[in-house]
Amino acid sequence: MADRNRFTRRAPGKGHGLTWARFPTVDGSAVIYRLWRRDHRRKPHQIERAFFTDAEPAHIAKVLRQAKRDLRDRVDEIDLTALEEQAA
Repeated sequence: MADRNRFTRRAPGKGHGLTWARFPTVDGSAVIYRLWRRDHRRKPHQIERAFFTDAEPAHIAKVLRQAKRDLRDRVDEIDLTALEEQAA
């Protein structure tokens, strides 16, 4: 049952913080995960990762966790720089 949902389309949510979506390719051989996060100016930043459908769920989860951290760090660095410039 869980396999069925890993490769179907998932529209992006409208929450705060991290937003993500899942898009299968046209031929169904792969799925693309897109992660977004907004900075202090509300500008979106995106990271995209693609996986073949035969990829292990644990591998997909590991790569997506790292992508989430990378995106968070990138946006936090932008926000921190803006705060430092504002304080100066």
